[in-house]
Amino acid sequence: MAIPPTIAVIFIRIASRFAVMLMLAAAGWSSAAESPALERMNFGYSAAGTVATAPLWITQDSGIFKKYGFDVKPIYMAGGLAPIAILAGEVPFAIMSSGVMIPPVLKGADLVMIAGLSNYISQSLLVAPEIVDGKQLKGKRIAIQRLGDLTHIAAREAVKHLGLAEADVLYQQIGGVPTRFAALQSANTQGAVLSPPYVGRARHLGYRALVNLYEFKIPFAGSSVVTARQLIASRRPMVLNLLKALADGIHFYKRERQSSMRIIDRYIPGIAKDELAEAMDHYQRDLEDRPYPRPESVRSAVDMYAQQAPSARGMEIERFLDASLIRELERDGFFASRPSGGIANR
Repeated sequence: MAIPPTIAVIFIRIASRFAVMLMLAAAGWSSAAESPALERMNFGYSAAGTVATAPLWITQDSGIFKKYGFDVKPIYMAGGLAPIAILAGEVPFAIMSSGVMIPPVLKGADLVMIAGLSNYISQSLLVAPEIVDGKQLKGKRIAIQRLGDLTHIAAREAVKHLGLAEADVLYQQIGGVPTRFAALQSANTQGAVLSPPYVGRARHLGYRALVNLYEFKIPFAGSSVVTARQLIASRRPMVLNLLKALADGIHFYKRERQSSMRIIDRYIPGIAKDELAEAMDHYQRDLEDRPYPRPESVRSAVDMYAQQAPSARGMEIERFLDASLIRELERDGFFASRPSGGIANR
């Protein structure tokens, strides 16, 4: 007998709460350092080793969250743990791709996208130096993070562009970008879906960027801020305040280049300066001062997911996003005083 979606969600919350609590405890909040004037919260993110998460890190380490009354702890949550943590009530917000968010929403999860940090598929397919043509990938392994997520969707789009069929390659679930890069280096896989700074690092070592998906400008809601609808309903002013902080963090990120580079280096230690500069340029191309979740990017993501899950076909995108919060900030004049764009202080 099929489990009703609502019961399934409750089961997920109960089953995952202990694992999530252990993970958060390992992150190490210090009660002695807690300030009573600040609202303490964990903020999840589901992609490791990528500058796509930089707006969160920079908003935290620049002190902007504190300016808005928050004491935030960024927490890396591998795989599909980010939505589970929100459902368990352990993390009020998390950055994840729509590929991670859509499946639980289709099962009845109370999740919604409230801000978009990237709106196109921007990964590249890197392959071993001896592979010069897509046909040579037949029967070979391509490293992705997990089935159904953005890296899997990116790999499928790259394979399609190369004129190959789905069955021509093997998708190997490896983990985050550093792990996929290591798998390519060790020849455990012959291809890997990578993002900057690892694209430049791989090229410098002789690996070939066979497909750069950003060149095709495929709409897709990549890194996005996700929360629970119930939280918006019960604490809308707090959620608006959180988005103000993130918008200020984005503004800082795009204007204070050297300070931003120093912050990112804390989260991706050992990154070369030229690799970091390339990664920042890559992700800032489409990072908007007004980070609306774009309907066309969510629509594209839902349609792509429907290729493997027919239940997603025809779904209204309003089920997945809520642009009313950013719209409210804009209507109230929050963005009016901010100069747009520009990477300053190079």
